[in-house]
Amino acid sequence: MNRSLKPSPEAQQSSGDGQSESLVRQKTVQKICGQAFVFFGVVVLGVSLYKFFSAFWLNVSPWPELLLGAVGLVLVISGSIVRKSAFSTSLLSEFSPSARARRSLLMLALAGLIMGCLVLLKFSVQDVLRYKRLLGEGGILEYLQALILFTSAWVSWLISRDLWRRLLMRLHAVIYAIISFGMFFVGLEEIAWGQVLFGWKTPENIAAVNAQNQTTFHNLKFFQNHLDLNLFLFSALILILVLWRPSVGFIRSRLLSGGATSPTVFFVPRCFWPLFFCAAFLSYFVATESGTDFIINIDQEWAEFCLYLAFGLGLLRTYILLGDAPRHRRD
Repeated sequence: MNRSLKPSPEAQQSSGDGQSESLVRQKTVQKICGQAFVFFGVVVLGVSLYKFFSAFWLNVSPWPELLLGAVGLVLVISGSIVRKSAFSTSLLSEFSPSARARRSLLMLALAGLIMGCLVLLKFSVQDVLRYKRLLGEGGILEYLQALILFTSAWVSWLISRDLWRRLLMRLHAVIYAIISFGMFFVGLEEIAWGQVLFGWKTPENIAAVNAQNQTTFHNLKFFQNHLDLNLFLFSALILILVLWRPSVGFIRSRLLSGGATSPTVFFVPRCFWPLFFCAAFLSYFVATESGTDFIINIDQEWAEFCLYLAFGLGLLRTYILLGDAPRHRRD
């Protein structure tokens, strides 16, 4: 007679603990995203008010600064919604097949929204110089990039701490600590180490070698000539790896049988391909200087935004999945 196999109490408890830990991490990630939006929105709103009142002393029009303030207000409201939204919590679930399907649709929707914003902005802003001001240094898109980078650095640090203390994966912990530092550094570069917020004058020795007359490293003339091509090559490489990375099913089964963390936890999921495709597509036209009637150099900012968003979402996914990894005990 065949008997139905029931999981042991230990297995049930382990599964329950894993789901409980995963749910806790989903809510933690939701809280992190919400707080990041609110905090950064408050900063942007404060800077907007500072620039608004400073404009009266400088005898310039203060009204353009209200657009930046509106962005800050939208970020604060969005953060409050994200922190309390049940949809956000369910979207982060790793135990629900429907949530995985929604994430795939969300990636397509995000890519479509980004490209739609690009097209809409180009047709609504006919002045090229004004378009560049909106996307360039101190523009709306750059503030969003910085928000994603700083939040990603925070999450990457949490992953590093988790790997070091709970899972005893020292090498992985060091790698994610380096990623955290790198993203924090790039985030500071995107806001010119605060110069785009507070508008201090660039030191003359830096301005002489900086292509954009700013306090940044990535705009130094030595790097500036290679940024566009390197971004395209990097985006194309990541897109290929995400779509056609080799199967790790055999390796995964052997590692899991030994109680190790699955390597797929650290991989960028295939459903993220639309964002990497957008980054590669846009950076190709910028790097080759083709299609300049529609795509110009400043559109590289859209490509960077897609890359930062994809990697940031990937880090959030990794942090949640690590909650299911078995805790390693010290001997």
